[in-house]
Amino acid sequence: MGDYTKLSTAEAQNIIDLYDLGAITSLNSLSLGISNSNYKVEIGNSTYLLKVSNDKGFDHLKEEQEILTRLSESGFRFSLRPFTTKAGENVYTYNDFFGVIFPFIEGIAPGPCDQTCYEIGKGLASLHSLDCDAENIRPHNSVGFGAIEIIDYTENEKCPTDFKEMVEYFFPDKLASFIELPLEKGVIHGDLYYDNTLFDENHLAVVLDFEQAGIGEYLFDLGISLSGTCLEKGRINSSLIKSYLNGYEEIRPLSIFERENLDKAIVIGFLSIALWRIKRFKEGTLNPLMANSYQELLSKAKIFWDDRENNE
Repeated sequence: MGDYTKLSTAEAQNIIDLYDLGAITSLNSLSLGISNSNYKVEIGNSTYLLKVSNDKGFDHLKEEQEILTRLSESGFRFSLRPFTTKAGENVYTYNDFFGVIFPFIEGIAPGPCDQTCYEIGKGLASLHSLDCDAENIRPHNSVGFGAIEIIDYTENEKCPTDFKEMVEYFFPDKLASFIELPLEKGVIHGDLYYDNTLFDENHLAVVLDFEQAGIGEYLFDLGISLSGTCLEKGRINSSLIKSYLNGYEEIRPLSIFERENLDKAIVIGFLSIALWRIKRFKEGTLNPLMANSYQELLSKAKIFWDDRENNE
């Protein structure tokens, strides 16, 4: 994580000039973001977040901003809306760079605890309950990896042996029973870990990083969020799951199918983000030091699955 672009103040000013926001008084790189370089930009009494994409294609980034704009118009209060350039674009281009500018929101990145899980649960349920025009919103599987994509990847010659073995360990039926479920779909976040949020006085203020957002199954989205939020000392904590679901079901009660398949969804969540890491870091070159970071998620998934089996 960090500043991949090494943007100079002069380069940042040229980007800011595309928005006619004024002269930069302060520019600081932020040590956050796996696939972006992020900068805190101060202009007079206003503060902005300048993002440079280092991984996503231009079209995917533009689609993400269109989703954020649609969410804002639908009244979703936990997402940011991008500024538009003087030309009316929500993604800027400058030389070889392209990216987005958002308002800079002050907040605290939370740690895993009951209050964090409860608040994020309510926030995700608010997204899943949103009355949003989904026409022309991209499908999640165009940017992320659901159950079908996970199974398909195990047949790919590039698939690491340990990833394939773990998928077969969890799902000897190749997820056929899960894929056939009549699950409700809509706009999902696709990567809602607790470190993709900011809190203000113990309450959820902002949900960040919608780069894997799109139309998908709510249960799948819930599984991803539980797998990355309800953790204590590297393993899923059942008490944190309970707190998360207490918050979620205040807004959107789970269906029978969703409740019965929640554990599967959590494991699929681990596998989905593990595959994302394989694609970015093992097959790709975004950060070679993280090439085997997917194995951490496989280990957490196995611990959760085995604990579940042993407690039945």
